[in-house]
Amino acid sequence: MSFDQCEHEKRTLIISFGKYLNPNEKNVTKLYTDACVALGIIPGVFTSRDADHLPSPGESAISHPESPLISVCPKCGERTYVLEGICQKCKDSEGGKYKARKKCYKCGEQEKFEDHLVTVLDRLGISYGNQSKNSLGIRTLTDEGLK
Repeated sequence: MSFDQCEHEKRTLIISFGKYLNPNEKNVTKLYTDACVALGIIPGVFTSRDADHLPSPGESAISHPESPLISVCPKCGERTYVLEGICQKCKDSEGGKYKARKKCYKCGEQEKFEDHLVTVLDRLGISYGNQSKNSLGIRTLTDEGLK
């Protein structure tokens, strides 16, 4: 997961051109793709490795199957059963009742928990403790060598 400032600015510029071409479109990927076609550029693939965000749970299930947050789905038997937090404002939390869940990104099977994600992790024996951004592999523009 590395952030490339030049690539980010290039994509932002291309997306801005896409907004100029189609001001009513809200899908950023479509804006990027349409602008690339208009400019004659081959569109690059958006992945979390190239972006400034952590991978989504679905991406993690596919690209990091060895993660302790991923287990075998009881319904389909695939190793795509991901433990994740649920936003308290999302419909899936059912009014804030559920705070974590295990969800299969292949068949859709899920199990919800009323406890917070950290509590569920503790029960499973998974503890990340306090870590620095360096130990987590996070680099920012203010880090030495990125200026």
